[in-house]
Amino acid sequence: MKTKISLLLILMSLATLAAAADKYVSTDFGFAGSYPAEVVRSQTTSDAASFTASAPASAWVAQVKVAKNVAMPQEITKQFMEAKLAEILGGGGMTQTGTSSYTTFGGHPALLATATFLVNNQYTNFVSYSAVVDMKLIFVKSRQLNGQNRVYWVAGWAIQGKDRSGIQPFLDSFELR
Repeated sequence: MKTKISLLLILMSLATLAAAADKYVSTDFGFAGSYPAEVVRSQTTSDAASFTASAPASAWVAQVKVAKNVAMPQEITKQFMEAKLAEILGGGGMTQTGTSSYTTFGGHPALLATATFLVNNQYTNFVSYSAVVDMKLIFVKSRQLNGQNRVYWVAGWAIQGKDRSGIQPFLDSFELR
């Protein structure tokens, strides 16, 4: 009996290590996530970066955008989180659908939301399609006086009507490091 339990524990440990090894890790920006394909990193500004991957056959897209050195109030309120969400939605030409829900992520304030936007580019042969985005915003306030406050925008989207089954597992795989 001990041998069977030990073997089972070893197999479970190997599966956990394999799953952890499959995660993309950004040591510079302090996160990891299980993307559906190879990640493309782009540095949008000196304090912001985007990490994107498209699922096979471009079924859906996974993205993490990180902004560091973000000015934050002493207490992160729902109003502050809503203002950051509006900033992100406006910058991406998105419209929120439904309500926001507030939670914590690793002890940090977080906001969950869904939005839509139009896709019209070379990948859609310049035909407009509505895309649905599921997202979470995570507000990480530095514990140091001159630390780096960060906002993580973790999102997955697909053209409306396409298979979205991989989006929630991607969102759930996100972790701060």
